[in-house]
Amino acid sequence: LGDYQGVKRAAENWTLNEFNTSLSPQLRYFFLHASFLIFDNIRVLPFLASIALLVLTYYTTLKITKKRFAGIIAMIVLLQSNLFLLFDTTATYENFWILFYLLSLYLIYRMPSLSALSYILSVFSKHIVIVYLPMTFFFIYRSTISKRKKIFTASFYGVILSFVLIAFMTGFITHVPTDIVFDSKKFLLGFTSMANSLRFDGVVLIGLLPVIVLLFIKSRNGFPQADSFLVLMAGVLLSAPLLIGLTDITNQPYRFIPLVVFFAIAVGTLFSQKIR
Repeated sequence: LGDYQGVKRAAENWTLNEFNTSLSPQLRYFFLHASFLIFDNIRVLPFLASIALLVLTYYTTLKITKKRFAGIIAMIVLLQSNLFLLFDTTATYENFWILFYLLSLYLIYRMPSLSALSYILSVFSKHIVIVYLPMTFFFIYRSTISKRKKIFTASFYGVILSFVLIAFMTGFITHVPTDIVFDSKKFLLGFTSMANSLRFDGVVLIGLLPVIVLLFIKSRNGFPQADSFLVLMAGVLLSAPLLIGLTDITNQPYRFIPLVVFFAIAVGTLFSQKIR
């Protein structure tokens, strides 16, 4: 309740002047503020974002597998998730960030030049997406696009990374914490957050290990995207311990929604016989 009141107050009072050089996630407040202005309800745009995430899950699976049935399976797996349904209309823990991140992966196949832009939008919606960058590079590497397009797309992300590093070094980006200390005990404790966050998602908990094994087999049979989703799911699982081990931020269940999304798409890919 306290988090909601803080988000609601920030969204109501949001102005364009809030955009600054501190890399604060102001994009989410922009959408929440727009939801206030257009619909007089802070939850409408977050709900529409969740619907868009569901549709994008279908199209991403379809693009990878070339089968509508696989896309429908992915949608069903995501739609039955208790975690997804718990946060599909909340304004406090909205899904803008994972929507933009999944869109960046989808655009690698459709419009590579816009993929990096979507990734930037996801970062300005939630800072944790920064740690997903290595996963994005691996996804590009294992994608089925041409080698020229891979280099072209990776170059865009490389330019973004270079600008961020230069901004840090020159002091252009301010309000960056400098007292980050790695706590190994908290890092190990972070691995327990998955069980607590997904305790009501039986399909994910029970199916995660079998899906990982099947993805490994599918990868050995020549399906390169299987490796991509293995890395994506592993990256989400590792981000929780890193967040807890490096900061004082507690890990919230909504941060595992990307895991549910990638799990749903991975299940859909199992229904594809396409190999390379």
